[in-house]
Amino acid sequence: MNRILVPIDGSPKSLIALEHIKTTFSPKAFEIVLMMVHENLMMITDKEAIQQIQDELDSQLEIIAKNLERYSVVRKTAIGKPGQRIVECAQEIGASMIVIMKSTKVNHSNTIGMTASYIIRHAGCNVLVVQERARNMKEEYRGMIYRNVESTVNLRGALSLKQSECLLPSVEGDVIYRIHVTRGRVRFLHRSYNPETREWDLPPENGDEEVTDISTGETMEIPVNAGKDDVIDRIRVVNRNMKSEAVFHYQIRKDDSNSAQEDLTE
Repeated sequence: MNRILVPIDGSPKSLIALEHIKTTFSPKAFEIVLMMVHENLMMITDKEAIQQIQDELDSQLEIIAKNLERYSVVRKTAIGKPGQRIVECAQEIGASMIVIMKSTKVNHSNTIGMTASYIIRHAGCNVLVVQERARNMKEEYRGMIYRNVESTVNLRGALSLKQSECLLPSVEGDVIYRIHVTRGRVRFLHRSYNPETREWDLPPENGDEEVTDISTGETMEIPVNAGKDDVIDRIRVVNRNMKSEAVFHYQIRKDDSNSAQEDLTE
């Protein structure tokens, strides 16, 4: 039986590859090998930490595998550089094909990501790059968009293929985003516009934090300056859990600390 290796990172876009497989490859002729890689550039030597990471990845793969109930499914996990580990796995299992997306990042449908590029260059087997549906217009954001300065948000798990992330209002000037999580885990992402790729894929130019993780019961006050140009920075919140929902309340208010400091220096 032929083996198809399908790397999954848990994002909604990476799961599109599974839908393509179900409509293209017969379960009688192909075995599916699902793989998740914990990206870590540092050497992990703690055996307990390694086992905990592998158990968490395998638990997520077990949930994902339920979408392929007609297929024989094997689960693989690894720690390290995703591209390198995926190519190594394909060689070890004798994969006849690797099925990947161009990129699993939001708004990167027209560019090939670094992991996909590495796999294409180094894989010893065929690599199928699954295309998202072609769009004549510039790709629009497909998550939920909030415009109020205060609201409560419910995000589904990424495995549901429903809205697992949202855009919060981007406000000019110095502001504070107050995020209180009542359920699950979320990731607050602040990114700047890249005129070369025409996507929001750059870290904040002003030195603001790019990523903030917040768990149940935690409240974070995150200072943000989204800029004042025509294309201001984008603020996203992503549900970090594959299956469970995440609920959080956000409030945006003016950051008066900078003004106070300016007054003191005058």
